[in-house]
Amino acid sequence: MSAIIGSLGGLGLLLNNYTASSLNLFFFWMTWTTLIMSHPPLRVELIATFFVRFIFFLLPALIFTLFDNLLPSLAGKEPYQHSKPSSRKGVSVPTGRGRKKKVQVSNVDRGTLFAIFMTLGNIMLGIGIQAILEYIAVDVFRRPRLLRVSSAFPFPWDMARGIAYAMILRELFIYYPHRHIHQNPKSPFHKSHAHPRPTNSSLNLTSTTPIDYVLLQFLPVYIPSVMLSFHLLTYLAFVAVTSIVDVVCYSQYEYLPKAFFVGRIARRVRGHDESGGKGGYGWIGFLDWILGTEVNWNKGGVMGVGGGGEDGEGFTRAVRRGIRTRRASRKASHIHD
Repeated sequence: MSAIIGSLGGLGLLLNNYTASSLNLFFFWMTWTTLIMSHPPLRVELIATFFVRFIFFLLPALIFTLFDNLLPSLAGKEPYQHSKPSSRKGVSVPTGRGRKKKVQVSNVDRGTLFAIFMTLGNIMLGIGIQAILEYIAVDVFRRPRLLRVSSAFPFPWDMARGIAYAMILRELFIYYPHRHIHQNPKSPFHKSHAHPRPTNSSLNLTSTTPIDYVLLQFLPVYIPSVMLSFHLLTYLAFVAVTSIVDVVCYSQYEYLPKAFFVGRIARRVRGHDESGGKGGYGWIGFLDWILGTEVNWNKGGVMGVGGGGEDGEGFTRAVRRGIRTRRASRKASHIHD
């Protein structure tokens, strides 16, 4: 296990400058080749997946969660399950120039501990399902591995293109099941679909029921990777990217830039929660915008659910309005000329 973790740590070497990258890449290739030749491919795949999920999701989510719950006033938000007043203390924190700010310190309650253990259990459940599927494909049906494990590295542009395609597929695999669960009370998953709120940090994403985690978190990442025949390194990079985005978006920090990709996802997550699941079912939000389930906002909060554009006018009308606006601006520029 230490050899696997050590070799995966070499992924960070690829982010160095160009002059050192060739040497680092050579040593990483040597370590990776030795690793896959000395360990079963399934063991490498499972431990590597857990390592990436731990580093890029679980660890930062734990840091955000503990920070939000231990110092809620400093974080700028309060935990959903407040601790008792007697268990909260005021501590003076120096802010510079001899000034001090009094912040409230809370104890970590049972809800937070439940979210931590539930998240860890769901991650292990996903890895277990991954192991079962690989075993069935390889040992039972004698098929090739679902995720390719070889010493040959995928090209960077192939990795980037594959991850882009996988993100689109992930949007499809999240949007339609998520929308079906919310809009069909007779669905067997409707009653069990509940996001417990022991914290207001990223653990809300993975501390759900196991069915929710598998259906809306694990499978939308794993199925596109299998469909596109990802190399294990490409799959790990895809898991890392989605984990980083998820841990930031579900932290629900208000100061995330709205014009940025991550800020828009975070805003959509909040809109989905505050609207009671009436919209915002996707991850990127493109299908919400087209199919009229985007959550619209005004200065007072959630305005309603509808298509993209102004006042939820819908995809087609928004495109037509954009065309009319550009035509009008061109005519005005010709007249002035």
